[in-house]
Amino acid sequence: MTEINPKVFISYSQDSYTFADKVLEFSNKLRHEGIDAIIDQYEEAPPEGWPRWMEINIENADYVIIIASKGYKQKVLGQTVSGKGVKWESQIIYQQLYNSGTINEKFIPVVFDESDLEYIPTPLQGSTYYNISNQKQYDKLYWRLRGIKSNEKPPLGKLRPLPEKERKTLYVTSMIDIESWNKANWKGAGFFVGFTDLPTLLLPFTNEKYAIKIFKDWISFIGKDDINDEIRIALVEGDVPNEPPGYYIVIGTNLEEAIKRAKKQGCSIDETLIMNVQRIIRANPTDNFANYNYFKSLYKDKKDYYLMPAVVNETNGQIRPLTDYAIQKHKIVYRNLKDISENDEDAILLKN
Repeated sequence: MTEINPKVFISYSQDSYTFADKVLEFSNKLRHEGIDAIIDQYEEAPPEGWPRWMEINIENADYVIIIASKGYKQKVLGQTVSGKGVKWESQIIYQQLYNSGTINEKFIPVVFDESDLEYIPTPLQGSTYYNISNQKQYDKLYWRLRGIKSNEKPPLGKLRPLPEKERKTLYVTSMIDIESWNKANWKGAGFFVGFTDLPTLLLPFTNEKYAIKIFKDWISFIGKDDINDEIRIALVEGDVPNEPPGYYIVIGTNLEEAIKRAKKQGCSIDETLIMNVQRIIRANPTDNFANYNYFKSLYKDKKDYYLMPAVVNETNGQIRPLTDYAIQKHKIVYRNLKDISENDEDAILLKN
C-alpha cells in the first residue's frame, strides 16, 4: 500500500455559511486521514493573488474534487454576477478537460445529497461521482484518492474446454436425385386433361433418358401408386414483384412420411437431422391460367391425379407425354406465397 499523501484541490461554491462549513469539515476530514486537501478557507490573502493561486493549485493537484451544488452550476453558467472564484476555477477546469481530449483521470464530482446530481457540470456528468454524506461512498472516494482499488482483478485462469458437440444422426431422405435432375433439365409444368381417367400434371424435361430415370427410380421405391404421397407436390400461387403472373412448382419429399421411415429404422427424431432436397421452378402461363384452373377444378372433383414425365422439344415447343411412367398421386398442396413464413418448409420461395 502506497504511503504517498495525494494532493487534492477542492472546488466549490460558498452557497451559504452552512454549506461552506460542510466543505471545510469534509476537507478537514480528508487531511486528518492523510489526504493533502486544499481549499480557499485555509488562505486569507495569497501573495500571488487568488486567480494565480487557483491555477497553481489546480495544476499541481493530483486530483480536483468539484462539489456540485445549485450555486456552483449557476456561477459556471454565468447565471449570477457573484462567484468570480468559481467562474475562474471552472474555466481552468474546463480548459484542462478540453486539452486532455475529454480523457478525465483527475477531476472528480461529489455531492452532499443525491438531489444535487443535476448540478454536476456537464463535462463531468459521465464520470463516477460520490455522495460523501454516505460513509461507504466516502470510503470509496478516499481509497480512489490513495490509488487503491477496492477490488483487484484476479489473474486470468485457463479457458474452459469447449463443450462436446451434441451428436446428431444425419438421416438423408430425398425423392430428388440431384444428378439426374441436373441432366434431365426440367422446364416447368404442363396439364394433360381429357385423355386419361384422371387429370395429369406433366413435368416436361429436355433430356428423355434422365426424365425416364427419375420416374423409374420413383416407381421402384413407391410403385405406380404413391399411396402415402411420398413425393410432395406443391403449387404455390401469388404475385412476385417485377414478374408476370405465375406460380411455383415445388417438388420434394413428404417430411411426415420421412419421419415415419426414420422412426422405423430406429432413429430418435430428437437426435436426428433430416436432410431434404427440393426442386423449384416458376411457371408463367400465357393462357390466363385456363389450363391451370381446369386441372385444379378436375383434381378437386376427382381427388386424385397422375404425375407424368414429358419431353419438350425446345425448337418447336411441342410436349410429348411419357404415359408409361405415370404415377398416381392423391394429394397436391395448393397454397399462396403470402401464407409462407420464414420457418416454413417452402420458405426458400421467399428468397426467390
